[in-house]
Amino acid sequence: MLNRFGKTSVNTFKDVRNNMSRAGIVLFSLILLVITTPVTLAEMQDEGEVVVVTVDSTRFRFTPDTITIQEGDSVRFFWEEDPWEPAHNAVEVNGLFDSGEPERNVNYTYTFQIGENGTYQYVCEPHEEVGMVGTIIVEPLLQNENETQLEDEQNQTSGIKVGEGNISSFVFSLWFFGIVIFVGFIVRNRNKFQLSLVLEEDAEPIEEKYSSSNGKTLVESYSARVFTLCALYVAQGIPWGFITVTFVTFLAARGVAAGELALLLTLGTLPWSVKFLWGPIIDRYQVAKYGRRRPWILLAQTGMIMMLIAMLFVPDPANNVETIAMMFLIYNIFTSLQDVSTDALAVDVLKPHEMEKVNSYMFTSKTIGGAIGGAGLGTIIVFIGLKGAILLQIPILLGIMFAPLMMVERPGEQRFPWDVVDASEENSKFESEEISSEDFDLTTVNDSFIVIFNKIRTAFSLRSARLGVLLSLTVSLSFLLIPVLPLLFVLELGWTEAEFNATRGGWILIVTMIGYLIGGQLGRRFGGKSVIIFGALITAFITSLWGITDGFWDNATWMVGIWSLRSLGWSIVMINIYSLVMKVTWGEVGGTQFTAYMAMMNLSAIIGYQLTEPLANRFDYQTLLMIGGVLETLVIFSVLWIDPDETRKTLDNPASIPILAELVE
Repeated sequence: MLNRFGKTSVNTFKDVRNNMSRAGIVLFSLILLVITTPVTLAEMQDEGEVVVVTVDSTRFRFTPDTITIQEGDSVRFFWEEDPWEPAHNAVEVNGLFDSGEPERNVNYTYTFQIGENGTYQYVCEPHEEVGMVGTIIVEPLLQNENETQLEDEQNQTSGIKVGEGNISSFVFSLWFFGIVIFVGFIVRNRNKFQLSLVLEEDAEPIEEKYSSSNGKTLVESYSARVFTLCALYVAQGIPWGFITVTFVTFLAARGVAAGELALLLTLGTLPWSVKFLWGPIIDRYQVAKYGRRRPWILLAQTGMIMMLIAMLFVPDPANNVETIAMMFLIYNIFTSLQDVSTDALAVDVLKPHEMEKVNSYMFTSKTIGGAIGGAGLGTIIVFIGLKGAILLQIPILLGIMFAPLMMVERPGEQRFPWDVVDASEENSKFESEEISSEDFDLTTVNDSFIVIFNKIRTAFSLRSARLGVLLSLTVSLSFLLIPVLPLLFVLELGWTEAEFNATRGGWILIVTMIGYLIGGQLGRRFGGKSVIIFGALITAFITSLWGITDGFWDNATWMVGIWSLRSLGWSIVMINIYSLVMKVTWGEVGGTQFTAYMAMMNLSAIIGYQLTEPLANRFDYQTLLMIGGVLETLVIFSVLWIDPDETRKTLDNPASIPILAELVE
């Protein structure tokens, strides 16, 4: 029986045993049988070509930004943005077509009639000044073409310029067969690849070493670590959602010019683009008696609150956008500082055995913060106004600020200048290690940027630290599927935009947060590397299975189910990757090294997004999904030779202190 894509469904499978140890072989056999089915071309259409223009990963560019079509063809402007993303429209400069008011969910089609050939420029009105423009070249319909040529031109898939080609199923079969054999080899040599390594608590608990503070500091109290870091991660998400979604939309609805909105967005996002510059600064300048990271966090949050208060005194924000834009620039300088400082704090105080679990709590909190700043404030601003939304953020941030204000990172540190610290408490850690505080204290040698850069060089001299860069660069390559999914669901399968948005922004978001929480527990129980390797393998199988089961794509339950399984699996993988790169980060330059890993992950996502257009122009949906599965397996190779404990054993070992002292001089 032919499915809606013209393919023949294969329903015959070999009988397999129910032995759980052979589950991987059973799943591979299923994939091997189905992907060897011949792939036919897409169904013919009688209408002109429909080319889809969407928004790229930067959120401020059309893609493709230049297209060439013929009279009778159509251009469909289609994008589905998250609640905290900016709104867009598409307007031809001479008024030929207009998608309407800027929206986050747009599905607008314009068909160029006979006689409308020429070159047309169109813009996104709110973001024209930042270069969100496009060009459509409409060629005359050739009248002397024969019917066969015309039919060939019309033989295009609807909705998106997705190709009709496919990679031989035999190639995918060989790849996945090889991956299964390779993972089997890894399992047989699990000790060699540290798969059995689960970082437990130190034999000498830190509570015993710092007993004089009664377990009140971050390095002593697990609950204090979790509460403080989660609160700070909520604070990271709120400003971004408010600025890029709530505030911009509010001003646009009141007639603020596109150029002014572009200025606001540019200045508001600039500090986040260069936040890695904070790393060496917070590693270089520290006030040790108040904590290595705590003063920076308090400075950042104080600056954020002061700027929000200052905004309340701007009489008419809609008519003083330049003033507000400069305030948001300063506001986001403080926000990005808090982001980098919080990540460095996590590197400093989290113990190796708890990084997976606590990271799962942190990233779940960050997602909640983004929802509060975007969807939450974006909803209530209609009732309380702009200044009401700004005012509401102040007590929220003050409440969050209370966590770092009252915390102490380590024994011997002060909360406030008037606190008195016992001298015996101040030197307790050196007594436990039989090392005098006068011999060498790594927290006091960051007296120049030369020392910082020498420490960075030392940190990346370890093999695991360098492999962390490779892992970060491969982890998000499968993001090429993100722009493909809405087009598959809406254009090919006929879902409404509301249905797709409700699924992606509702249920899938919940599944992702659940995956973070489950991944943290699994990593803590079985070791992060094991969870990454097996999680990536299973998720790759699920992604490929999604591609080869196109006969079930008309079943909404199947589509939501397999989408949920893939999202669950990859969120489990990601939370353990975050934890792994945190483990290989040296706390002495945690602000710099961990931020570098995050920057590489962002670059990986950009590469993945840029792969979408060339691959989608050539291959069909089924092949694209299987390519995504292959890219997900690359994580296995990237993570394999990383030793999660190498940094702790090498650089955090007291025996290495004299050597490190020579290196940083």
